[in-house]
Amino acid sequence: MNFEQHLRLHYDELSEMEKDMARYLHQYPEQVVDMTIVELGETLLSSKSSILRLAKRLGFHGFSEMKYVIKESLNQQTFTPEDLVSHLKEEIHQTFQYSEQTNFQPILDQLKRAQTVIIYATGFTQTNYSQDFSNDLFLSGRPNYLLSGETNFAMIAETLTARDFVIVTSLTGETPGIRETLKLLEINQVPLLSVTQFGKNYLSDHANYHLYYEITPLPSHIIHGATSMIALNVILTILARKYREFVLYDE
Repeated sequence: MNFEQHLRLHYDELSEMEKDMARYLHQYPEQVVDMTIVELGETLLSSKSSILRLAKRLGFHGFSEMKYVIKESLNQQTFTPEDLVSHLKEEIHQTFQYSEQTNFQPILDQLKRAQTVIIYATGFTQTNYSQDFSNDLFLSGRPNYLLSGETNFAMIAETLTARDFVIVTSLTGETPGIRETLKLLEINQVPLLSVTQFGKNYLSDHANYHLYYEITPLPSHIIHGATSMIALNVILTILARKYREFVLYDE
């Protein structure tokens, strides 16, 4: 993960003082990479121990690793905003970087032992990518049901138990219409995997397992706020391939 992904993933867990410090790191990365931990502490009017604590709260082992990731993130920002192919390449690269740091095994185990696997997507693009994922699982011998519609999801949720497995793909993870269904799944101890963009959200808060993906803005004179969600397709494909490897070679 790059530094911004770390920040978005853990930002809501920080104290107000740590958020101020984190914002400085995000706004002035060029200065930060040339500072020692003592110099950064003096700049932020904070102590060495506070800087170390912030680094660990952001998911790093220490200050040196955090500074290295900030430097690497700067190196990744060399393409121009108009170079959309480079944006695509970077999205895919970041997704693979994230996947290499993620332990998929608990998810694979849950997929294998589940009595019923339900896949629910919250939007049009999510549904298209989830359809591909569902097909990949079928080809690996893992039957599953791809649902559409909040009412259908709520009705099926009533029948699920702890022996089943639900996978929800979403953009923000904040879809209001499925919140009661998510609560029901939690009450009935139905295992849940959330697949959302990086950051803390309602869906991931109520899930047992989590996968994240990066989105990037796409310039458009037709649609305001258009974004690329190709990384969702990539992370779902990685999960499907890892499951196929698991059932073919690891058993």
